[in-house]
Amino acid sequence: MNPDLTEAVEALTKETRTKVMQGTEVTVITHDPLLQQLEDAVTSAIGNGGGGGQATGVPLNSAALFEASKIRTKLGTWCRDAGVPVTRNLVTDLTRWSVAFMAQASDWHVRELRGWAWTIRDLLDPPKRVPLADPCPACTATKLVGEDGSSSPAVVVEYDQVVLHASLRAVCRVCLVEWVGPDAVDELVMEMKERNG
Repeated sequence: MNPDLTEAVEALTKETRTKVMQGTEVTVITHDPLLQQLEDAVTSAIGNGGGGGQATGVPLNSAALFEASKIRTKLGTWCRDAGVPVTRNLVTDLTRWSVAFMAQASDWHVRELRGWAWTIRDLLDPPKRVPLADPCPACTATKLVGEDGSSSPAVVVEYDQVVLHASLRAVCRVCLVEWVGPDAVDELVMEMKERNG
């Protein structure tokens, strides 16, 4: 049993619940699995034309389509390599693959799955970001270089404005190492300052 793989798979395939205060009442909101949310983001943007008629909604969410296609292709390859039938349902395929491949899964697979979750969350509900100019303590990268050659700082602090304290984290977008919570982010910033004098 690989607990890191289980956690990474469940982050993509299990429903989540959020408590929201509405006046004096607490309401629990259930969210679909991240992979389902990604697929919904593609199809919900097409509109409600149906039956060959013209769609009347917003244009296709090409960013969601691109990410879903990349994940579907890679996951299909993983399933075929593990002897798991491909259903083209991302949640089903990832769940079945993880059961069949649990014993052989590597840290690379865990990092890949965590990267998928990070990308999907970023696409569906982008957090506020504050870039840090100093190198990542884990991999020493200072820049993330995009496919188009553009670059941006490797390490960023992210937070949700609604739940600032609870959501605070830093991530290196090159090696995907995370510092989760205010204490961890404070330690990261102090370590960066110490290294750079």
